[in-house]
Amino acid sequence: MMRNYRWIYLLPILWIVIGVILHLHAPNMEQLVREKGQISVPEGFPSKIKAEMLEEHGGVTGEAVLVVYHHENGLNEEQYQQIKEKISQIGTDLGTAKVQQVITPFDSDEQKDLLVSEDGTTMLVVLMMKMGVTEVTYVRPEIEKATQVEGVSSYLTGSAVIAEDVIISSEEGLAKTEIITVIFVLGILLFVFRSLAAPLVPLITVGASYLVSVPIVAYLIEYMNFPVSNFTQIFIVAVLFGIGTDYCILLLTRFKEELILGKNRVDAMVTTYKAVGATVFYSALTGFIGFFAIGFADFDLYRSAVSVAVGIVVLIIGLWVWVPTAMLLLGEKLFWPARGKLTSSKSWIWNKLGRFSVYKPGWTIVVLALLLIPALLFHRGATSMDTLNEIGNEYDSVMAFEIISEKFSEGQAFPVSVVLENDEEWSNQEWMPYIELVTQELVKIDGVKEVRSATRPKGERMEEFTLPYLLGEVNDGLYEISDGLEEIREALLEIATELTDGQSDMRTAQQDVGKLVDGTRELQEGAEQIQEEMEKVSSGTQQSVAGLAQLNGSISGIANQMLQLTEGSTLPPELAFAITSLADGLAQVGGGITEIQGGLTEIGAGQQQIATATGEIASGIGDLRTGQDEIGGAFGEIEEAFAELAEGLEEIADGIEEIEEGLAEVQDLFEEIANQKANPLSGFFVPQTLFDNGDLDQLWETYTTPNHLVAKFDVILDVYPYSNEAIEVVNVIEERMQIALKGTPLEENRFSIGGLTSVNRDLKTISDEDFNRTAIVMLSGIFIVLVILLRSLIMPLYIMASLIITYIAAISFTEIIYIDLLGHAGLSWAVPFFGFVMLMALGVDYSIFLMGRFTENMRDMPLKEALVSAMGQIGTVILSAAIILAGTFGAMMPSGVMSLMQIATLVLVGLLLYAFFMLPLFIPVMVQLFGDKNWWPFKALK
Repeated sequence: MMRNYRWIYLLPILWIVIGVILHLHAPNMEQLVREKGQISVPEGFPSKIKAEMLEEHGGVTGEAVLVVYHHENGLNEEQYQQIKEKISQIGTDLGTAKVQQVITPFDSDEQKDLLVSEDGTTMLVVLMMKMGVTEVTYVRPEIEKATQVEGVSSYLTGSAVIAEDVIISSEEGLAKTEIITVIFVLGILLFVFRSLAAPLVPLITVGASYLVSVPIVAYLIEYMNFPVSNFTQIFIVAVLFGIGTDYCILLLTRFKEELILGKNRVDAMVTTYKAVGATVFYSALTGFIGFFAIGFADFDLYRSAVSVAVGIVVLIIGLWVWVPTAMLLLGEKLFWPARGKLTSSKSWIWNKLGRFSVYKPGWTIVVLALLLIPALLFHRGATSMDTLNEIGNEYDSVMAFEIISEKFSEGQAFPVSVVLENDEEWSNQEWMPYIELVTQELVKIDGVKEVRSATRPKGERMEEFTLPYLLGEVNDGLYEISDGLEEIREALLEIATELTDGQSDMRTAQQDVGKLVDGTRELQEGAEQIQEEMEKVSSGTQQSVAGLAQLNGSISGIANQMLQLTEGSTLPPELAFAITSLADGLAQVGGGITEIQGGLTEIGAGQQQIATATGEIASGIGDLRTGQDEIGGAFGEIEEAFAELAEGLEEIADGIEEIEEGLAEVQDLFEEIANQKANPLSGFFVPQTLFDNGDLDQLWETYTTPNHLVAKFDVILDVYPYSNEAIEVVNVIEERMQIALKGTPLEENRFSIGGLTSVNRDLKTISDEDFNRTAIVMLSGIFIVLVILLRSLIMPLYIMASLIITYIAAISFTEIIYIDLLGHAGLSWAVPFFGFVMLMALGVDYSIFLMGRFTENMRDMPLKEALVSAMGQIGTVILSAAIILAGTFGAMMPSGVMSLMQIATLVLVGLLLYAFFMLPLFIPVMVQLFGDKNWWPFKALK
């Protein structure tokens, strides 16, 4: 007989060869998790639509990486300059990623106000990177290198960076989980079998299955786009070690029973597989169906657990390769060094519980009610999307977020982004009020701190764009005009007064001119008299000149005669000398008379000129008198003109006074509008000059796409962006957007909501939808398997009910631990889904173990005895399996990843609750209650 099974020994060798080949050539699993395992939102959800809209219109769609610069004592000017210089050196590429945009406090005063904390200790720089979240691993060191400044602490954060840290934490957790799982399983197996060899069989079988499963899954991920996440490998470890060990315990326990009956190792092995092989297969099949059903989910994170189904298939093959080989190879030595003869140990706990539930069903129901009803009532279904809670604050990404929350606000790091599409460019006077309309509607939402848009770039209402402000400016101008008109009116009245005074002056001047004319007439007459007198004097002078000429001639004659007397010598010398001297004196007198004559001639000529000039003066004075008469007449005309002008100015002053009265009325109206309280109907107006001179260009660059067809609104939340409250705010934002656009030309235009909180909202929606769909598929599949296995419609129903009740109770206890005791906002959003899948797929195994043995006993025993006996026989296996499976999930607890810890808690609590209460109490009561109808509509077993 042994010879017929020698080929079994070749199977492990073939397995090892295949495993080595797969291991050497398979893609790296950790690499695949980074490249293809990031959480992403499927098509058709708002956050995805938002990205598509931006990409369609040429907007920035990459990942936002926040660089946080921090110095406890404040950033000084030198450090500012160092940061500025460092950031300015960033090019268009960092590693394999493109730098789409760099937003810094140095761009404008508005950006400085937004990106530098009030205390000056913290500065933010935002890098918009064109990269997939899978590239963060490679790009992150390049970003750190490009942004670090000596002497200033700097940290990176952002959804992609945080996701990368979650992966790192998960990888570290996986390494811990693998080691703890092996140690725990080995310890339990040593306790159960009290043997050194038997515990090695499950470890080798599961280890060999795991080492082959992971490469196969890696190939499927690489070449068939199989879904993957950071949960995939951890779940494979937990499930394979858990159920693999359970199945091995079931097989080895039955093998031990067969050996006790005296069968040889070959017969014992064959009998074992005939007796419980189907149970193992169907148990594995339910697990396979459970995890395969995850493939019907839309969300890649959930679908990533479908790889566990591949591991289960490999495990089933391994159970038919490694376990039979160990049985045939070692036989009874498997259980060495157990003392004495092999004995079968029954579970006294399950035996007691079985008898109690079978024979005292009423009290059993009371016990179950006391245990389960409070747990069911305490179930809240509270979940949390807090990714930061997944990892500790020792990671830079978490530390950076905490700094931003402290120095700015919780919502500053992850604003909600709203985009609104238009057929025309937003950058014109017609459409800008609609931007303000949307902004104004969003900022009124509870939980919104501020909204930044093209009309509110700093998150504050720009009074310059409101009609009250503009009317206030006009009102101020009107006051100035009114003051100016008043001054003009007063000046005109003063001029009119002066003109009236001037009229009197003109009358006086006219009289003075009349007097001047009389004086001028007298002056003319005097000049004419002077002319006559001067002419007389001039005539006398001319006569004097003629007389002097005659006198001079006489003297010259006498002198000549005297000189003739001296020419002879008849006269004595003394007398001749005297006569000569006298003649010389007469000559000198004649010279003097000649000079006098010349002077008189000149005088006479001057007198004649005076007379002539006096005549001209008299004539001129006559002309002057005529001009003076004309001036007098002109003064009369001016007097009349002054009277007319004064009257006109008074009429102008009266008109200005009427204008002032009208302006006062307009001022009162404008002042009333300018001073009105802010309300939704407040006017909004942007002067065209701001569009024409380019003052708004920076706004369009920041808050619209390059083609100006999509407007962007950054909604800064006043609540924790990962919280459920934040998700509710996003729901309200969506509602308010519809309200704001209703009845406007934009009512039918596309809008969408993005940002971290919007992504979380989408993930929550996907999670809920996938949970319902996957649960239906999974429960339907498991139900069909149970119907086929148990040949009943009744037993599968209450088995499924027991599992569902256990799940609700387990999640309630988990909520009490993490929400009430540890203070978390809720369980991680993936926990209910994966917890349900795990409990349904794995917990049903124990029902199959029990009902399989019960069905077998029914062939020879009455119903009650068959059930109690089955519970005693299979109790140890189930309790051991449950403890081991719970322990393998409990090994996730030191991983440090919160969602894994919570899943582990839920599954651990659920499995123990099912193994110690629901299965040994609820199932027997149901069996007792239905009796022979347990197999309806099929025939009861006899």
